[in-house]
Amino acid sequence: MVDSISRITSALESARVITLEAAAVASSKLSESSYTHYSQGIAPEQLRDLLSSRNPREVKDGLRRLIAVIASGDNSIDAESYFADVVKNIIFNDAKVKMLVCIYLQRFAERDTNLALLSINSLQKTLSDGNPDTRSLSIKALSDIKVPSLYPIVLHTLKKAVSDPSATVRNEVSYAVLKLFIAQNEDIEDELIVLLKDLLSDADPQVISSAVLVLKECFPEKLELLSGHFRYFCNVLHELDSWSQVALIPLMINYTKKFIPRPTVVDTSSQESITLPDRYNEIKFPVYDVMNHPDLDLFFRSLEKLVYSSNAAVIVASSNAFLQLATPVQFKKSRFPQALMRVVSFSANRGIQISVLQTVLLLSSVDSTLFSPYIKKFFVLPSDCPTVGSLKMKILSFLINESNVKMIVKELKYIISASGMPALVIAATNSLAECAKLSPGWEAHIIKDLVSHMEVDKLPSSVLGSYVDVIRALVQRSPQRHLSSIMKLAEVLETRKSLDDKAKAGIVWLFGEIAGFEYKICPDVLRKLVPGFAYEGPETRRQILLLSAKLLSYDIDNSKVEGSDEQYDFDNSRIAQIYKYVLYLAEFDEEFDIRDRARTISSLFESGKHEIASLLFQAPKPTPRVALALNDLNEEEIDEGQCDFSTFRLDSSVLAHHKMIPWNSKEEETSEYVEIPATLKDYSRYKKSFSSEAPNRAGSRSFASSLEPATPSSNISSTGVTSRQGKKYRLQTLDEFFSDIPTTSNASRKKKIVLQEESTSEEDDSDEAEPSDEYQEDDSDETSTSSLSSSSATDLV
Repeated sequence: MVDSISRITSALESARVITLEAAAVASSKLSESSYTHYSQGIAPEQLRDLLSSRNPREVKDGLRRLIAVIASGDNSIDAESYFADVVKNIIFNDAKVKMLVCIYLQRFAERDTNLALLSINSLQKTLSDGNPDTRSLSIKALSDIKVPSLYPIVLHTLKKAVSDPSATVRNEVSYAVLKLFIAQNEDIEDELIVLLKDLLSDADPQVISSAVLVLKECFPEKLELLSGHFRYFCNVLHELDSWSQVALIPLMINYTKKFIPRPTVVDTSSQESITLPDRYNEIKFPVYDVMNHPDLDLFFRSLEKLVYSSNAAVIVASSNAFLQLATPVQFKKSRFPQALMRVVSFSANRGIQISVLQTVLLLSSVDSTLFSPYIKKFFVLPSDCPTVGSLKMKILSFLINESNVKMIVKELKYIISASGMPALVIAATNSLAECAKLSPGWEAHIIKDLVSHMEVDKLPSSVLGSYVDVIRALVQRSPQRHLSSIMKLAEVLETRKSLDDKAKAGIVWLFGEIAGFEYKICPDVLRKLVPGFAYEGPETRRQILLLSAKLLSYDIDNSKVEGSDEQYDFDNSRIAQIYKYVLYLAEFDEEFDIRDRARTISSLFESGKHEIASLLFQAPKPTPRVALALNDLNEEEIDEGQCDFSTFRLDSSVLAHHKMIPWNSKEEETSEYVEIPATLKDYSRYKKSFSSEAPNRAGSRSFASSLEPATPSSNISSTGVTSRQGKKYRLQTLDEFFSDIPTTSNASRKKKIVLQEESTSEEDDSDEAEPSDEYQEDDSDETSTSSLSSSSATDLV
């Protein structure tokens, strides 16, 4: 009778809970803020009652309200004061309740370590739960509690959980290893390496994905950990998580360069062979074959499967692998240049687009033929930001040749005339300087075009400065060919009174450089500049002072060439008089640098050291550098593929990612390379018998560390009936403790235990013996039932 009433009461309670949950779902569909209003109406006193309730739904409501208070930063409720009420709910079998308790522990465990340690025992008990999500949540919660005294317990737990049949649990073990390494890297490094070896030997790609991330973050220099796994990782590379692929590819590049023999390049005509050079574009054979190690070919084939990856970082990492390990021909056949262009064209993320363009810029600098077929993809679009547009034009600077220069110059001239963004105009001007280097005809055409643009009013000072820099760089290459353009610059100096200080100083410096072969026009330019000396900018005043000193030095040398034995007459020379006037103004200048220069120059001429003055002012100057994609990089270095990526003005992360790694110079380490596959550990075979001893016996070879049960029988019944081992950890309420009537029948419960244990055991004699011992302890009136259960179990075996 009592059992019937209990069952009816339980059914009614279940129906009530289901009805309330259905009502909550329906109300949430009608109004998203309904639960918000409900939770905000929970008072602090009511919150403590909810957390102490026996109803899981009420406990969840209380925990959700508490987590909402923590997340919103609401100070009306002291969330820390509910620590004890929250922690005790870890015993609930509801996975959501455990998850919310773990979230709370992560926040407040450090503030009250004594109370936090009280929940450790309950968390460890959940490691034997039948739900793998619950077990992984327990590992996550244990590893997230930052209490130093807890680290040995966490390490011991990980040693057991590393052989869990569920890949989800083993995956969480990997991240727990990472957390322990960050907390105590030196003290337990050896033990963590042992765990990492087991994780790398796993057969599940999900576990390998997390283990690779741990290896990259914790032990990037221990490449020997990849030994035995290289081929398997190549085979499952396309099955890994995309960010794990990004972490694994650089590790495999380093492993290849250190252990695998370097490829051999064979000339098809002369059969001459060389090893693959350290730098990418140093192969001198016009037509050649490549002989790779089989493992390297396997790596290349695995990378080709990633060419259509949706993650741009995977495309960039794979491209870097071909840059580091392959020849230019292999890189072109890999289709990764096309994949990079696909990301540039279709990516809506501006940051991704910029990073990929920087990678394309680096690759274009060492081999312009990689992206020559996609030259129109680098034309600036109206929707491009200045950074993207500048990168595109820098890339165009490396793709210029005789066949496409006309199209590129037309595009760049349009940007200069139509764009309203100074950054794009400056980038287009610098790219035009690269076009001018192809032939004298293009050089003269571009100089004239830039000079004509300088006559336009209301140009930004930065744009004028870039015009002058490019003109100076091109004119200095062959000044005699551009005298007409230089004369137009003199007109610009005279007509554009509001010319920018930096631009005007550049033009004055240019006249000082051409004075050696076209001296006649320079004194007149100096004469027109001197009256406005006091009103010019500091850069222009400095260059006027230097121009006067240069002209005086040339005038003294010219007087000696004419054969005059008399000493140079400073009093009757027009150039000397202008020089003295400028020197007088400079000695009282507000800029200390100009005053110091004036005194230095004056001491040279007054002491009669004219030869020193000639060496100082008439020495040939290097060609001014134009701020292109490369920072002061010589053309020869670009042509030979010897450029150092550190000279690029790009993000440090991009430079570090594409840094060229040298091959191992010790041939004895690579010549004897033999890949011995390691034994894979497939834990999925033991999923059905996780909590018994059978998996440990059957898979002792594969398990690095096994989960040993506390007793011979620790089964978890799907019907909710627990064994005696489970009953040992069950916490009773006060009502149950003082109740005279048990909640369930002992006989029926024990009968179910026998059937469940015998159906899941693997003919274990000890498992069969234990239930019979239990029944021997029962009363005499239960003997027949016990015997019947035992005989039924025997028939099942």
